Amino acid sequence: MGGFRAWQLAALSDKVAATAVISWFGTWNGLMQPGNNVLRGQSAFYMLHPGLSGRLDIPDIASIAAPKPMLIYSGGQDKLFPAEAVNDAFAKVHKVWASQNAQDKLETKTWPELGHVFNQQQQDEVFPWLARWLKP
Repeated sequence: MGGFRAWQLAALSDKVAATAVISWFGTWNGLMQPGNNVLRGQSAFYMLHPGLSGRLDIPDIASIAAPKPMLIYSGGQDKLFPAEAVNDAFAKVHKVWASQNAQDKLETKTWPELGHVFNQQQQDEVFPWLARWLKP
């Protein structure tokens, strides 16, 4: 739930200066597939904002944060977040950050060999990225 909360808070709060989203990103259409966790009883939690998911997709909501710095990592073997859904969402957010001339503030990456994890190698990249944007 960390990534889900991260992009929402980044979109909704000016207090969030930079955001790292790990393994919770995609499009609703891509996630609402037979067998996916979203359809196994978890969808109620994700739909807490009445009516919002019917009007805005996940990357639409995350893009409200633009042009603030945002990093989004996904695992290519993540069974919860299919690669096609993630890639479609990545394309959408890249268009928004580009429209704000803030391409340098958005980093998206799929780790082809990884699943739903946040391993040491990813941490070694994320923490310096955050430090770069969160200088005092």
